[in-house]
Amino acid sequence: MQLSISVDNPVASAGSPLSGIVDLELQKETTIGGIKVRFRGISLTTTIKHAVQLDARDISQSRFKVKEWHLHVDITTLLFVGQRGTALPAGKHSFPYIINVPVFSRCDCITRLEEYRNKSLHWTCTAATSRVVGTTPLPPSLKADHDRYVRYRIIAILERPGKLALNMSKVKNIIVVPVTFIHAFDPFRNDQTSLVRKVKDAIFTVKCKKLPDSYFQDGSLQRPKRSSRSLVTFGSKGTYVGVPTQLEVILFNDGNAPIMEPLNVEIYAHIQVDDISRIDGILNVRLSSMRIELRSLTSGLTTEFEGPLSVIKKTLFRENSLNIPLTAESDSGPPKFRLDNHVFSDLDISKIVPGFQLLNLHYHHQLVVTVELCFNSSSSKSIECVCPIAVVSGVDFDLDTHRLMPPRYNVGEIQFEVDDRIDDNDRFLDL
Repeated sequence: MQLSISVDNPVASAGSPLSGIVDLELQKETTIGGIKVRFRGISLTTTIKHAVQLDARDISQSRFKVKEWHLHVDITTLLFVGQRGTALPAGKHSFPYIINVPVFSRCDCITRLEEYRNKSLHWTCTAATSRVVGTTPLPPSLKADHDRYVRYRIIAILERPGKLALNMSKVKNIIVVPVTFIHAFDPFRNDQTSLVRKVKDAIFTVKCKKLPDSYFQDGSLQRPKRSSRSLVTFGSKGTYVGVPTQLEVILFNDGNAPIMEPLNVEIYAHIQVDDISRIDGILNVRLSSMRIELRSLTSGLTTEFEGPLSVIKKTLFRENSLNIPLTAESDSGPPKFRLDNHVFSDLDISKIVPGFQLLNLHYHHQLVVTVELCFNSSSSKSIECVCPIAVVSGVDFDLDTHRLMPPRYNVGEIQFEVDDRIDDNDRFLDL
C-alpha cells in the first residue's frame, strides 16, 4: 500500500485555491475507512521575557522563555468515505482535491491584547476553541529560526478501519503568500510622489590645499579643530578640514515595496555647505564602494528590555572596487551628488518574505545603504544610512469589495527562502 500527495501550486496566495491529487496504490483488495486532506497552518514563537521580583531586601530580574502556538488555518476535506463491508480493488486510485486558502487567520488573539500582555507563561490561542475567523491577515510562510516560524502543510490521511489500525499520512509543504490590503479606489494608492526619506550625517577629516582664515565662515567647510590632528598643516600648501557630509536614501510609494516588482531607490551624497563654490578647487569626490543590504528583523514585544530577536541579512548589491568621479547635480546651490545611477538601476527583492505582525512576533525590514567616498584621493570614508521599508506581497485584496484584485504577476514564481524540511516531530504535530 502506497499513499502519495501532489500539489499543483505549492506556492499559493491567500484567497486563492490550492489543488492537487491524492494517489493510493493497492497491491490487493483493501478495506479503507476513509481518505481526507487537511490544510493546516501554525506559528510558533519563543520570546525571552523579563520578570521583576520585588523583595524587601532585593529587587532582581529573571529571564524566562514563553512559547506560544497559534493556529491560523485548519481545513479538512473528505475525499473518500469507506462503506462498511466494501473494499477498494487492487490498483491505483486517484482523488483530486481543492481547498481555498483563506485571507484571514482563524487566530483572533489580537482582540485579547490586554489579557495577553498580563499573561506570563501560558497562552491559549482562541482558534483552538472558536471557529470564527479573526481579523488578522493570514501570515506568510516564514522560518526565522528554530523557535520562530510560520508553517503551512497539506496532509493526506488514509484512515484504516478498526480501533487498533494505524492511519497513514503524507505531508507536503506549502508556501503561502499573504495579501496586501488596499482600498482600490484610493486616489493616493501607489503614489510614487509619496516618499520615505532617511539621512545620515557625518563629518570627515580631509586633506586639502591651504585655506585662508577668511574662507571659514558659516556655510563653508569646517575650520580645523584644536582637539584633533586637523590642526596640523603639511608644509605651506595644505591642511586638514572638516567635511560635513550627508547620505540620503529615498524610497517611493510611501516605502511600500512589492516583492515581485523592481525596487527603485535613489541615493545621494550631500556636502553640507551653502554653495558649490565653497568646494570648487578644494574638494573632488569619488565613489569608492557601495553595499545595499536588506535586513529582516524578528522582534518580540516592545519593552525596554526587548529588541530584535534575530536578524536575517540579504545583500542586494555590493561593489567594493569603484573609482567613480562624482559631479554635482547643479552648478549652484549646495552640492548634491547622485550615487545609485552610477552602479545599478533597480534591486531584486523577490526572495524576501513580506512583513507582518502576530502579537509577540513582529517581522519587519530595513534597507541599509553603506557607501565609501574618497575625497582628494585620500583614504575612503564610510557612511551608513538605515531606512525602514515595508516589503509587501503585491497580491492585492480590496477591503471595500472583499475581493482579490487581478494578479499583477505569477504567484508561482515567488520563491521565499524558507526551511521546507519535514521531520518526525513536525509530522506528529500536524496530525
